[in-house]
Amino acid sequence: MVEKRIEHYSYIPKYHQLFSILRTKIEDGDWEPNQPIPSERELEKTYKISRTTIRQALSMLDDYGYIYRDIGRGTFVAPPKLQNSLHELTSFSKDMEERGLKPGHEILNLDYVEPTAVVRQQLELPDDFGKVLYIERLRFADDIPIGLHYAYLPLRENEPITISEMNQYGSLYDLLQSKFNLIPAEAYETLEATIADAKEAKLLDVNKGSPLLLIERTVWSKDRKTMEFVRILYRGDRYKYFVHLARRESA
Repeated sequence: MVEKRIEHYSYIPKYHQLFSILRTKIEDGDWEPNQPIPSERELEKTYKISRTTIRQALSMLDDYGYIYRDIGRGTFVAPPKLQNSLHELTSFSKDMEERGLKPGHEILNLDYVEPTAVVRQQLELPDDFGKVLYIERLRFADDIPIGLHYAYLPLRENEPITISEMNQYGSLYDLLQSKFNLIPAEAYETLEATIADAKEAKLLDVNKGSPLLLIERTVWSKDRKTMEFVRILYRGDRYKYFVHLARRESA
């Protein structure tokens, strides 16, 4: 295969040409996930351009999630982002298993807490409802931390869920179905961009200020009971959502 060259007299900036060349190598599978990419010195020799131009191209690849840098080791091809459809309601565990990945979690907190006004509204709690169950988990895919889940459940203190039960079932939805016959049927969720604070960055193994995908979701059971309000943070370099759109026929 002939190596594509930089066109020095093109109207397209050299750094963008190099970005396109390297991106194509990654998308076509010439470079595999977690494979080190050539050093700046090697790229300089191959494409006859300056280190400054090379760094601009690599910075773009990093911003778009095609590569990641490991200080002291080099720059590597990033694994493909996990995709999730906006049309399907499924548990994280089942979602990962369907992709051939090993789901995992670490329970950071499991306790009964006083609901905030927002949580009370999202869970549609009656005025006399006291504390709700709060579960905070770090989520893994093939042992890589990719998300934080902060879930609020309208379960009273005489309806406990234990850490051992969580570890046994893995999937919270499976546990809720087995123990309380709560089966998730539909959900309403919002998505927005945010950045990692110091705590989130440490747990997700990213730099402080790294982009995150913030999802807030309210889930209803088959019998139309509100069963969960969850706030989810996913690593922007590891996760993306997709949606299929169709144009409505005009009348």
